[in-house]
Amino acid sequence: MQAFLVLLRYDLGQMSRSWIARAWIALLVLPALFLVGVAASENELASQTMWAYIAAVLAPLSWLAVSIYSASAVNGESNVLADAILSKSVTRSEYLSAKLVSRVGFTIAIYFLVTLPLAGLLARYAAPDTTALGVLLALVQVGAMLGFLAAAGILLSTLFRNSQLSILGVMALVLTSGPALQFLGLNAMSVTAILTELPATLRGEASAWSALRTVLFFGLLAVAAATAALWTFRRKDL
Repeated sequence: MQAFLVLLRYDLGQMSRSWIARAWIALLVLPALFLVGVAASENELASQTMWAYIAAVLAPLSWLAVSIYSASAVNGESNVLADAILSKSVTRSEYLSAKLVSRVGFTIAIYFLVTLPLAGLLARYAAPDTTALGVLLALVQVGAMLGFLAAAGILLSTLFRNSQLSILGVMALVLTSGPALQFLGLNAMSVTAILTELPATLRGEASAWSALRTVLFFGLLAVAAATAALWTFRRKDL
């Protein structure tokens, strides 16, 4: 347990110093402040402003940033990792568990630290048409998708030795799966369909069960990806 906590603190420190993470945070915060100003001056609807921010700013930027730092989490440290594990200073499970908690937790924490204040500011300064439950359900849905993205990136990082290949793999997975699932009518599993329906969810017009089903689906996918990553990494030849 002590080794896990040391690794967790170390990786969180790496994330806080990462230029990718810092750029991601800055590019999330600045447009959010701009949209609050626009919504206040133009009396824009809170639901439409929040949806525009998530669809046009948060989703594409997070897709890019989270894909990069999650899919390079393991294969980007292959030399150091082999030395540490072969010298028995840490176990494979401790190492990968720390990576999973750090990268997924960092992603979710930054997401809510940005979106919760934004939702509060829009409720105050924009034309109020959202409900507290609708905002909560919408934000948790998107958070579950981001958590799965981070877990899937780490899974691919354990499968491929080349970090560029794993980054492209997780980006392609998100880019193609959303339209494909929407085409098949599986809207509760499609990122694009969920984003399209967010305004109705924010206004409290969408089914709460549908939103919870989406959260459950992506939550289970994240757990499955994390479990598969641990299973693969324990058997991987370093």
